[in-house]
Amino acid sequence: MAELYFVRHGQASFGSPNYDQLSELGFQQCQWLGEYFRQRDIAFDRVICGEMVRHHQTAETICAALAQPPRLETHAGFNEFDFKALLQRFADAHPDQAVDDWGNVRQVYRCLRAAMLAWAEERLPPCDSQESWSEFRQRVAEALGFARRGGRTLISTSGGAISMALSQLMGFGAETLVNLNMQSRNAAITHCFYTANEAYVTGFNQVPHLDTPERLWSITLS
Repeated sequence: MAELYFVRHGQASFGSPNYDQLSELGFQQCQWLGEYFRQRDIAFDRVICGEMVRHHQTAETICAALAQPPRLETHAGFNEFDFKALLQRFADAHPDQAVDDWGNVRQVYRCLRAAMLAWAEERLPPCDSQESWSEFRQRVAEALGFARRGGRTLISTSGGAISMALSQLMGFGAETLVNLNMQSRNAAITHCFYTANEAYVTGFNQVPHLDTPERLWSITLS
């Protein structure tokens, strides 16, 4: 049996020139999560992360709080899709729906939802420089195969990859996948079990390490 703890990265640097960097709060969220695991004696046989800086920072900060962290492994299949390139591609096709204020989280998320649905439904002009939806699906499937080799595994990744993994485990379509992605909270846990024949999702987007009166302010989406 394999047990997977997907963790979306801590809060990144939304609105800055380099999104791929945890904010000060993002590091704190991950430290609290590592302490949560340690306090509950949740130990991991493997820790895997995508190749992005925020994935490594999240995994390393969590592991720093664990009693005996395993060696960190990396798999490119857990990388996030290039959301800025996707939004630009969508804006080229739909100028009236382009993001005009990158500091406005609501506007960016609204446009991203529309862009992801158009991408999944192949309603965007072809682009050789960006991966297709089917290529995104395939690499996440390969990463899942790499992760589900038994034992308890922590996976530090992004909301899009987590939602794609869930769609493959549970068999739902693109619209549900996109809706789940839009809900993804920073440093949130999604918990799954694999047996020889079936997969079970026992928790989605959970933040028990932040869900206390004194930490509610620290729950974020970006």
